Amino acid sequence: QRPPSHIGGESSGSNAQSMGAPEVDVNVFRYKRSTLPCPFLEFRVVNRLHSQRGGEIIDASMNIVASIDEEQAALALRNAAKSQPRRRGRKGKRRSRASTKSRADADDETDLTDEASIRRLQESAQSVVDSHKKATEMEEDPTGRLLPKRIFAKLEVNSMEHPFFKRVWIVRHILDHNSPLLKQEAKELVRLNGGHWPLELNSADAVRASFHFDQILVSLSGTSNVDANNVYAQKVYDFVDVCVGYSFCNMLFRHDDGTIGVDPTLLNDVKEQIGGGGEDLNKKEDREVPIFIL
Repeated sequence: QRPPSHIGGESSGSNAQSMGAPEVDVNVFRYKRSTLPCPFLEFRVVNRLHSQRGGEIIDASMNIVASIDEEQAALALRNAAKSQPRRRGRKGKRRSRASTKSRADADDETDLTDEASIRRLQESAQSVVDSHKKATEMEEDPTGRLLPKRIFAKLEVNSMEHPFFKRVWIVRHILDHNSPLLKQEAKELVRLNGGHWPLELNSADAVRASFHFDQILVSLSGTSNVDANNVYAQKVYDFVDVCVGYSFCNMLFRHDDGTIGVDPTLLNDVKEQIGGGGEDLNKKEDREVPIFIL
């Protein structure tokens, strides 16, 4: 993790004087952008019939839905709506000053008082609204107020379909400013860094504090290659099931005859990511989970 000296370390000052007016100092603080990639959630699925002839799943599809609390979803929608720019005049007549500015000038540092930078933040905030349009609001107890409203948002992954699922299938959801799991404060920092992960949050504890969900439901469906019947599978993950700073162990190996095999006992085995920085799993297991009786 880099030292925090990159925040507000440089400033350019100028003195402005006018007749009859006191001397005023104008300081423009600059924020140096990060080039770190955003973290991601990784899910792994194994075909139980991987060693059998004809055990493949044809046209397999995966659907991942997250359940988040109402306050987190409402805050993201409210802040995004406030930041949405208002369009004035005719369509096609609106011009942006930022279009004439070099893109390379904004890669290293962002002027927090620059109009073009603010406009880019406003335009990127609209993507938050678009990402929540697919969200579904469910209220189990509209009169008793015993249970809060739950917001179900679909998570976008890199590969939602597999035409010929035979052995192992790995999908990833990136925790960027379009993710419904990322908290609003972290989204703003990602936007300031041009879509990159901020250095301030480059630690296991900071990453865990940057996103939240109640549960994630992963469902898989497809057609069996043996008898053409429909096959289904589901798995529910809680927030405590996430291991920050770890990656899955390799499950594939080669037999003596040269064929590829899969060790299903390693399905949930993880190892610390390259470069270290993973959270302490022993402390994670020792955490006490509160129990509420309604």
